[in-house]
Amino acid sequence: MGRIIFVTSFKGGVGKTTVSANIASALVLLGRRVLVVDADYGNRCMDLVLGMEDDCLFDSADAIRGNIDVSAAIRAHGTVPGLYFMPAPAFFGGKLSPDDTVAFFSRLKGDYDFIIVDSSAEDSDTYRAFARAAEDALVVTFHQTTAIRAAEKTAAILSELGYSNIRMVVNCYRAKAAAEGLLPSMYSIIQGAKVQLIGAIPADDSVPVKQESGTLPYLGKGRLSPYEAATLNIAKRLLGAPVPLFKDVYKPKKLKYYF
Repeated sequence: MGRIIFVTSFKGGVGKTTVSANIASALVLLGRRVLVVDADYGNRCMDLVLGMEDDCLFDSADAIRGNIDVSAAIRAHGTVPGLYFMPAPAFFGGKLSPDDTVAFFSRLKGDYDFIIVDSSAEDSDTYRAFARAAEDALVVTFHQTTAIRAAEKTAAILSELGYSNIRMVVNCYRAKAAAEGLLPSMYSIIQGAKVQLIGAIPADDSVPVKQESGTLPYLGKGRLSPYEAATLNIAKRLLGAPVPLFKDVYKPKKLKYYF
C-alpha cells in the first residue's frame, strides 16, 4: 500500500506547492509511482506548477463526493512518466465529509507508491478532512523566524490530529547568511520549530523561473542544481536511506539519466 504524505504549513508563501511538486518528481525519478493532489481549495495553483492547467476537467471534490469515477479526475503528466495529478476545484463553497475523504484515499493507496497532498495554509474543515486521510506530514518552513514559528504551530495542530510522523523541510535555506548570523542557524531552526528535520533546500533563483513555465526538475541533461540535489536527498530519506543532510548539494554530481 502507498504512503500518503500531507505537505503543509499555516504560513503562506513558504513554498509548499513547489516542494510538493519537486519531491514528487524526485520520487518518480527513483522509480516510484506518485499521485499529487492539490488540496488547497482556496488558492489552487499546483496545476500551474506542474504545467497541467489545461489537462484536467474534473477535480478531487467531484471524485470524493462520488459524482464521477476517480479516473476522470486524475491525469498523467505528459513529460514525467509515473507522475499523476488530481486538481482542486476552481470554486468550492461546500464541505467534504472527513469519513468519505479518508475512505477515498484508502482506496487510492493501492494504486500509487506515494500520494503527495499539497495543503492550504488555512485551518479549515477541508484542511482537516485531507489531514485525516494522511499518515505522514512534511511541514515546510522558510528560512525566516516568522515561518519557523508557524511551523511550530502547524506541528502542534498535526499532533492534536494524531500525527506521530512529522518532519520538517527548510525551504530556501541560505547557508552563508546563517553562518554570518544574519539568519537562524540550522540548530536554531530545529529548536524553534521543535520538529525533526528531513531536509533543507538551498535558495535558488532559477526555481521561480522554472515554476512560472511549469517546468519540473530533473528534465534535460547535465549536472543537478543544488536544489535538485537537496530535493532528491529528501526523497531518498522518505524511502528510508540514511542520507547526510547536504550530501552532494553544494557540489552536485552529474545524474546518469533524466526524464
